[in-house]
Amino acid sequence: MNQLIKWALCWAIIFSSLTGFSNILILNGLTHEHAILGESAQVKGVIKLKNDAETPIKVLFYKQEYLLACGQESNFANTPTHSYSLARYLTTPLSEKILAPKEEFDLPYSVALPQSSPNGSYWSVIMIEAADPITSNDPSGVSINSKVRYAIQVIANKGAFESPKLSFLDVRYNAKKQQVSNSQVIVSLKNEGRFSAKTKVSLEIYNDKGEKIKVFESLSRRIYQDKCNTFEVDIVGLPKGKYEGILIADNGTDLFASNLELSIE
Repeated sequence: MNQLIKWALCWAIIFSSLTGFSNILILNGLTHEHAILGESAQVKGVIKLKNDAETPIKVLFYKQEYLLACGQESNFANTPTHSYSLARYLTTPLSEKILAPKEEFDLPYSVALPQSSPNGSYWSVIMIEAADPITSNDPSGVSINSKVRYAIQVIANKGAFESPKLSFLDVRYNAKKQQVSNSQVIVSLKNEGRFSAKTKVSLEIYNDKGEKIKVFESLSRRIYQDKCNTFEVDIVGLPKGKYEGILIADNGTDLFASNLELSIE
């Protein structure tokens, strides 16, 4: 019996460096942040790549917008959709490069903001994509033809940094199948300032005597100005009962807190 062969094109946005899913490695991180102060409005940076394969690979470079909207999944677009887009001021000297086996390559880029542009965080992404797809065969006989691309965030902070105000938009408790080990407090935060901020959310748990008994933390995530992000705080090892809690959002400069009543059943 002939096996049924299906072809699927899978696009994967990879947000961790040195991953094994691709023969193209990003060696110096997926977020590049620059400060633009004083009279200077131009900065330069570099993205370090490596072809980890035994064969040459053609790599494509192009700009896109990183779109974020409150309550929606992040996405990408080819044209600017917000006033703090960096795309029109971000340039790279080439759009493609063939990397020899095991070759390392530095992709330079430059940012030139007009002196008249308002202070704040400007951002876009440089996409790095292997032109040739990677083919893998599943034991079931399904062949998957996939392309991997990296979204490298480039951020330019113009002017003296101002710690942004963060506001709590929504707080939800999610208990999966009543399993305490899978419980989460899901927090939605909005940045109401002019600068982006890498933020972490922690949850302090207090008993009925007012004693702090546990502290849980989320992963750090960036919140761009006038945008939102969602933070998951995993709750592990907390016995059934009712608790008082304090949610704390830390943007590295200021703390923002909200009270919470939590019932574990």
